[in-house]
Amino acid sequence: MRFAKGAFMKKMLMLSASIFEIPLIRAAQAQGYYVITTGNNANAPGHKTSDEYAAFDYSDYEGMVKLAKKLKIDAISQGCSDNCALVASYMGEMLGLKGHDTYENAQIIHRKDKFKQFAIEAGIKSPVAHYYAGVDEALAEEMKEDIPLIVKPSDQAGGKGVSTVYGSDAYQKAVLKAFKMSRDGRIVVEPFIEGTLHSLSTFIIDQRVAAYTTLNDYSYANRYLTNTGVSPADNWERAIKVLIPETEKVAQKLGLVDGLLHMQYIERQGEFWIIEMMRRMPGNNCTTAASRASGIDWRDWIIRAEAGEDCRGIPSSKTPDKIYGYHAIMSNRNGIYQGYDVSDDFKKRIIDITEYETSGTVVDDYMYQKFGLVQFYFNNNEEKEKYIKKMNALIRCVVD
Repeated sequence: MRFAKGAFMKKMLMLSASIFEIPLIRAAQAQGYYVITTGNNANAPGHKTSDEYAAFDYSDYEGMVKLAKKLKIDAISQGCSDNCALVASYMGEMLGLKGHDTYENAQIIHRKDKFKQFAIEAGIKSPVAHYYAGVDEALAEEMKEDIPLIVKPSDQAGGKGVSTVYGSDAYQKAVLKAFKMSRDGRIVVEPFIEGTLHSLSTFIIDQRVAAYTTLNDYSYANRYLTNTGVSPADNWERAIKVLIPETEKVAQKLGLVDGLLHMQYIERQGEFWIIEMMRRMPGNNCTTAASRASGIDWRDWIIRAEAGEDCRGIPSSKTPDKIYGYHAIMSNRNGIYQGYDVSDDFKKRIIDITEYETSGTVVDDYMYQKFGLVQFYFNNNEEKEKYIKKMNALIRCVVD
């Protein structure tokens, strides 16, 4: 008797299938899961890597629960999407599957207005924000001309709908822009803190940090979208002394389940400000550089946690032997993508290059489109300082 592939395998439903979910799909498969991807984009590249594609709109929460029952799913992965983090938590509650926070907690972590409200109540060091559910309410706010503000949709990632403003006219435009992008109809307005942007990825066990890694985050044409990172971060030893207790405070006050808890923070004049947190894997496959720097296979442990497995065996972070980084290839204008060019001086530092698109691809949204990912290393800080600010020239996106 012949049985269908996956008939006797554990099944994991991956809620998204972008290029950034592919490493997670492979990590789940390596653990013996039959991985089923979903979403309403049949052309998403992750479907080619998964074992099966079940087309469905993951914004239909009840429908997703029914789909999971039909497919006899054993575990859920939220992938790299904030929206999917909410879906995964809702499904976990409805299906009794471990590995995800309560739906209420998922909203607090992954919706900027709710997180900012929680940060104020919990005493988390984050820029104090105002949050609005209507345009008139937001525009009634009196803006002080000498204080720059940053205006964000509550439910968007990657800098979509975000503006930094320095005056009343710009503020009105920013409010309208943010509300236009927000599906939930909510925005956040907070003081703009000028500083350097970084990330801290932690793995929490019993609401305590068991492992961590840090990164510097850099942007190119779109100042609100990270396309380059290196691990460890500058001043990482000082940062973790301040931010690990803050991370544990969040985990304990909310009663978060074991797994990844990632944050972005700004360092300014020796102070560390938490900008946002998330339970899903960050984009750009930054966990590859983070894994090399920390000695921890982050994707493997993320999958274990999302499946509700016991993760108390996660190793401690090692002291990095080099500085490891990633760089997403992006253009600074629209046109036709013709490939990329790497400076001879930088080639010896490259570990791997994955190209996402082929020559002839139309560049019609250069602020967000990414055409490949480069993994690289520096031997020391001197090399990093020499090259990091020139990455977009060293790895040039060729566009006609």
